[in-house]
This record gives sequence, structure tokens and C-alpha cells, in this order.
Amino acid sequence: MSWTNQPTPQGGGQDAPVSVLLAHKDMERTTAWYQALQVDSRFRVSSMANTPQDFRAKLASSPEIILLDATVFDGPPPLTEALTSVSGAVYLIVPGGVNTELIEQFKTIPSVKSVSVGDVNIADFMTRAYADALALRRTVSAISPTAWSGGGSQRGGSGAGGLRIVTVWSRSGGTGRTTIAISLAQAVARRGLKTLLIGLGAPDVIPLQMGLRPEPNIVSWISNPNDEGLRSSIQPAGELHVLAGFPDILSESQGDRPAEASGSINELVTSAAYGGYSAIILDTPAAGGVTPRALSAANTWLMVARPTVSDVWMSAESFRTVTQKIAGQHRITPGNIFVVLNQRTNGMLTADQWHGAADAACRKMNLNVGFPPVMATIPHSIDVSLAQDSGRSALDATDDFARPIHRLSEMLFGGVVVPVGQTAKDDGVIHFGPLKIRTKK
Repeated sequence: MSWTNQPTPQGGGQDAPVSVLLAHKDMERTTAWYQALQVDSRFRVSSMANTPQDFRAKLASSPEIILLDATVFDGPPPLTEALTSVSGAVYLIVPGGVNTELIEQFKTIPSVKSVSVGDVNIADFMTRAYADALALRRTVSAISPTAWSGGGSQRGGSGAGGLRIVTVWSRSGGTGRTTIAISLAQAVARRGLKTLLIGLGAPDVIPLQMGLRPEPNIVSWISNPNDEGLRSSIQPAGELHVLAGFPDILSESQGDRPAEASGSINELVTSAAYGGYSAIILDTPAAGGVTPRALSAANTWLMVARPTVSDVWMSAESFRTVTQKIAGQHRITPGNIFVVLNQRTNGMLTADQWHGAADAACRKMNLNVGFPPVMATIPHSIDVSLAQDSGRSALDATDDFARPIHRLSEMLFGGVVVPVGQTAKDDGVIHFGPLKIRTKK
């Protein structure tokens, strides 16, 4: 359906610039918008797009505000599908001649803040968009941690901010990273979000822990790196979709590809985003060629560590690597780094002791940001290992393990818990505080 044949029928603290995605079929118009916005310090244009594919890919940057001309899409159906899958505040421009009923339908979509016909008054847009962005930030700060323990500024990132691509990574081995990655993915999926867990281990233990087949796996997708290849390589595990990792260390080298190369981790994540996934979780190995590729593809890092003295230095050095040594090679801001302490044995440091030591290590490294706070502490429980050995989910093993995982999933992704065995709400809407986010299952 074209636009000539109409039917009748969500970054940083309060003072940080508002991130904006500009999308128009005519790049000259997009450039004009950009020039108007760049002179206003309240805004930061994070990306621009002029095709549907480019628009969906740029949503991965989690823009707070989206100025979108409808003619980027071929007609109302693909536009509506796109609008129901984003959570930033959308200011929509429709072409002249669009009937009133269709405009009213667009206004009912939760992400759409306004609909203009033909063009937008850029000054009016800037005034309203800035106010809406600040209101969204206040809402987010009311339901998530608001400050660094050494920084003083409000943390960025939230489940309302758009697509989250989480790399679960630790430089130390034996931290329980894979168990937490699996459990977090299951918790998010049970909240009603379409979730993909991607294993990157070699050999990958996710199939063993989850009772899945070792094939198809990520190698299957690399050999056929397109949407159909992704669909055929995914295995369902209850509400969760899983892409198993590398079957052996010889195949792991296939994942070490530049972002722009065919079959890269970045292309895999982009393909998953096109497939409608709202949450993508990468179980990233401690070391190897695929590790920096996973970091470059993510916009959120979940650092898993044990509360030991040895993990203090490893974690601080990893934090310095991401925030300083490879800065500019990924989209992970300090406000989107979260720490989980996994007390796999008894007699370890307390969370406060461990964090204080890690923060002191960062100061010795002359980092200009404090070490991120501990967002969850996982208590030691033999029931977790017993559940995994018997083929059951660790998330269902004990409440002591499940509670911090569910809190973490709520903080990162929002939503409401969907009981096991049920699907998301029939209306496809997840309630996030006063916000409503439409999802696609």
C-alpha cells in the first residue's frame, strides 16, 4: 500500500543533551533539521536515516526523541509496525492528503507524541521534545538507581530507552557468567519481551545447561547470514529464543570478523533487531577474538565478578579497557555498565568492601569516572547447581537466586512478570511505570 492510496479505516542525567534520531526520505531535509538542532546545546543528533532498514538499525542507539517523516516507509502498514516496536518519543510527519481517521490511529500508538501534516515547525518541535525527554528521564530515575556511588550524576539507560543489547562479560573465569546470562534472558522473556540469548562460548555450554541441541548454532548463521538464516538457527526454550554458540575452539575464529563484514557479530545483532527482538543478550567469553566483537555490538555491559581480591583488579582493569582503551569502538557508555557479584562460595568480601576496593583501583589508574555500583549480589546456593544438573532452570531453583535476577531484569528492561507458561498480554502492551511500551511477540 502506498501513501497515495490511503485506507479509510526513549541517555544520561537531566542536564545531558537529549539524543535525537532524524529520519526523512530526503536527506537534504534531514540535513536542514540537523543544522537547526546542532546549534542548540540541549540536543545531540545521535544518528540519521533515510530508509526503513537504516531506521530500524539506528534504533539500536536508543534515541530519546525521534523526528520521523512517514514517507521513509512505503505506506501505513510498515510504518505502523515500526512505530509499535520503538519506545522513544516519536514526532511523526505525514504527507498532505492523509485522512483524519488514519492520523487519529497513529496518535493512539504509545510511542507517538504528535502528528504533523506536511512539515513540522522545528522551533515548536524543539520546545516540546525537550520537555518530553526530561519528563521521560524523571520517570526513569524514579524507578531505577539514580546515582553513581562516586559520580554524583544520574545514571543513563533504562528499559524504556529502546533496544538493549547486553554483553554479559567478565575477564575472570569461573564467575558464573553463563548461568547469569541464561537466567537473566529467561527472566526478561518471562516479562513478555521478545528475547534472544546468543552464546559465544567455544565450546558453548548453553545447549548442555538448557537441554538444547548443539546444532543449529551460530556457525549455521555465519554460513547463511541473513534473516532466514537466523530464523533457522534459533532454538526455542520456553518463552526464550536461543542461538547456541561455537561447537569447538576451531570454529570460534569465525566470529572474529570486523563489524562491517558479512557474518559479523554486529550483523547478527542487527539482523536480530530487524527480527523484532526487544532484548538481545550475548554470553561473552572471558577472552578470545570474539570478545571485542561482542563489546562493539552491545550498548550495555553486565560485568559479572566474584567478591574476591583477585577479581577486584581484573574487574577494574576490564572497566578501564572498555571506558578508556577501546573507547570509541563501541556504544557502551559508563552509565550502561552494571556489576553483578556472584558469591559462588562462602567467606568472600561484602559488596561494599569489594566495590570500595575496585573504586580505589580505578583511582590509582587515574580514571575520570568512578567504578560502577554493584546492582545485584547473587548469594551462594547449592540448589542452583543441583537444578542445572537435573536439567531445570537455575531461575526456578531457589528464591534467593531468582530475586536479584528478577530485580536486575526489571531495572534493565522494565515490564511486568508474565507467569510461566503464559505469553505476553493480549494487547501487546507492557506497562513501565506510567509509560506503555508496545511489544511484538
